[in-house]
Amino acid sequence: MKIFFLSKDANWQHYRNEVLSYLARKNNATVKILTTGELKPHLKDNEVLKYKIFNNWFSNAGKLNFFPSAIWYILKNRPDCVLALNNSTNLTEYLCVILCRLMGIRFVWWTHGYDHKPNKSSFKQGLKNSYTSLFLKFANAVIVFSESGKAYLVKKGIGVKKIFVAPNTLDTDKLAGVKNRLESVFNRTEFIHEKFPNVPTDSRFILFSGRINHYKKVHNLIECLALTSKDRNDIHIVIIGDGAKSAEVKGLTKELGLESNVHFLGSIFDDEEVAKYFLLSDLFIIPGLVGLAIVHAFSYGKPLITEDISYHSPEIQYLIDGENGYFVPEDDVQKMADLILKSLANEAELQRLSKNALMTVQKSASIKNMTDSMYLALSGGDVKK
Repeated sequence: MKIFFLSKDANWQHYRNEVLSYLARKNNATVKILTTGELKPHLKDNEVLKYKIFNNWFSNAGKLNFFPSAIWYILKNRPDCVLALNNSTNLTEYLCVILCRLMGIRFVWWTHGYDHKPNKSSFKQGLKNSYTSLFLKFANAVIVFSESGKAYLVKKGIGVKKIFVAPNTLDTDKLAGVKNRLESVFNRTEFIHEKFPNVPTDSRFILFSGRINHYKKVHNLIECLALTSKDRNDIHIVIIGDGAKSAEVKGLTKELGLESNVHFLGSIFDDEEVAKYFLLSDLFIIPGLVGLAIVHAFSYGKPLITEDISYHSPEIQYLIDGENGYFVPEDDVQKMADLILKSLANEAELQRLSKNALMTVQKSASIKNMTDSMYLALSGGDVKK
């Protein structure tokens, strides 16, 4: 089976590369990713997945995309299926779905089903929802990340037999392999000496990993540390990632006098290097939008604490309050600080949360569950009852 994945943002999204590679290997398929701009250094071709770059008529730094040469490439090479993301700025994909249907090429959307991020303009949001729903109807099938996404699309008039639920996840098999390989040789004391030479080895660590932007609300985590430091000063935050709010968050850290307890590492793309920071940490915290980071954390048995906000992405379905992590009210940094102190003071409770996090991945967030459902949509199989 020959699959083409059409996406402007595929030039930096590593996790989609892994999911599609896993799907291809398990189903004797190949994937060609059609994208724009320059590939990030952490992205590579492999034996089942290749990249092809096209020129975007708009700036790659902006939201709009239109690279019609990719559509010509699709029509010329006629894959078994085209997979694309349904985003209101994807002009290429909207033209492509119409032409693919006319030419008899199977077309599948891969989408949340709804726009989970807040939009201040109800008129603009309504307009976006209207035309994204319209173009969804042109496809042969729609892959959604959650049952709630499916329910939303059914209300919008999308035929239920067209919709395939593939709970969004990472390559959990790979993560489990890395974890198992490193756990037996990981020396926490030596790692702290190497990476944080001025930090006592009996310190406790909280990990944040992701883009530092408005939606992640990293500033709340820093303010939370200022509160916990009143009771104990052995808690350290490790921040992996970068983004538009990096300078602002670093400035807040300095302003609150927490520079010795907050460690900004920037972006890290080496799987084993990132794994060591997960093994080091006691808790994983993202105050704002969680996304796929929850799967990464749970794969290492790290409980998650986040805020109960309206714009979490569908992956938040994996968090069960009090079982594998906690929700706190939005912007309630005092409540978050209290939960951190409570969790770190009770090893038995921390181990219970950790065990449940690992079980969540095995039962609900495995890469096999996701790709089995995706393959049904891509190949034209029937929806499993």
